[in-house]
Amino acid sequence: MGKKNLLQNPCAKDGLHHWEVIQSGGDGFKCEDEPSGCKKLSECCKIKHELPCWCTSHDPCLKKQVVNLLSGDVDPKALDERKRPITVRDWYCSRGDCGAEYEIKASLLADDRTTVLDSWAFKDKLEAGADWKKVKHVFKDYPAGVRYVEFVHGGTDTQNWAGHFGVKMTNSAVLIGQKIKKREKRSLKAAGKKNLLKNPCGRDGMAGWEVTENGGNGWKAEDSAEGCRPFKEANPEAEGDACWATSFDMCMKKQRIDLGFAGIVGDYLDDQRPEIRVSEWCGSRTDAGSEYHLLVRLLNSDLETVDKREVTKTLQADGQWHKIEESFIDYGPGVRFIEYSHGGKDSCFWQGHFGVKITCSSVTVATESGHDSSSSDDH
Repeated sequence: MGKKNLLQNPCAKDGLHHWEVIQSGGDGFKCEDEPSGCKKLSECCKIKHELPCWCTSHDPCLKKQVVNLLSGDVDPKALDERKRPITVRDWYCSRGDCGAEYEIKASLLADDRTTVLDSWAFKDKLEAGADWKKVKHVFKDYPAGVRYVEFVHGGTDTQNWAGHFGVKMTNSAVLIGQKIKKREKRSLKAAGKKNLLKNPCGRDGMAGWEVTENGGNGWKAEDSAEGCRPFKEANPEAEGDACWATSFDMCMKKQRIDLGFAGIVGDYLDDQRPEIRVSEWCGSRTDAGSEYHLLVRLLNSDLETVDKREVTKTLQADGQWHKIEESFIDYGPGVRFIEYSHGGKDSCFWQGHFGVKITCSSVTVATESGHDSSSSDDH
């Protein structure tokens, strides 16, 4: 589970497309489908397939690419306020028969693409036959206003030989966010397979829920839904017929889910924005209509609302069940909790529990959809 590489054509598969050559010394840049005259990249790092590379010549060769950080669906606040780490990375090596010189410079630019707010540079001189090396730098406490990264790299050979005996480069990257650890990957995989709500059907009464309104005769947990169609007829996959029933005045309850405690780390939520799905069933009795309410809020660490979904439904006195489904996709950064509130009442104002019935509530986070969607930040 990696982060999206914001560099286009990061390993010479498309030649020099998306790159601006700023120095083309000697015989200029050459794109090699398979690096020649040097070790294979797979001998030095874990990659599934060999990658093409760029090769330089006997005078300096430099090229650059300017990356728009907001093009990766990154909220400006993630850069200006939360200072999401910005990582630049490159791999380079020399031929077996010639030494090489390598250089890289990364600059964080303001919105005008000219003002440099922070920068980092690195140079290396390689003996002939040097292994592939990875160079990486992480920008952390940078100033507000960063919107672009200018990535410049290149080099030359050390013998001034005609041809392309200079430094080779491939697998370049500009990444935003933290790397997801293996332990966190396992937690994410497990979390994506389960309902994050406790006691979602009422089999354990009100356990796991906080009653916020208890109007009329209050909430009632029913082992089998009374006065309506059996729930398993409407939903054959249900494990039972248990549900909650409301009364003649508003009954509401809520449950707050700590996503971090559930194994869904904040960096993953901010980087991948996995789909959050909510669903449940509501029904009415055959002798009384009812009103149903659902409010689901995505909250940040200060318990402020980032996004929400609200459903209000009037049910006829027909004893039928209805499935309610909502999802969150394009929510903002910073989501750390989900607050799930539901309830209702009857429409007749009758003593007892003639109000809306609710069961089979569910909150899931589609962590698997983002699990393999982006390139690795390790290699």
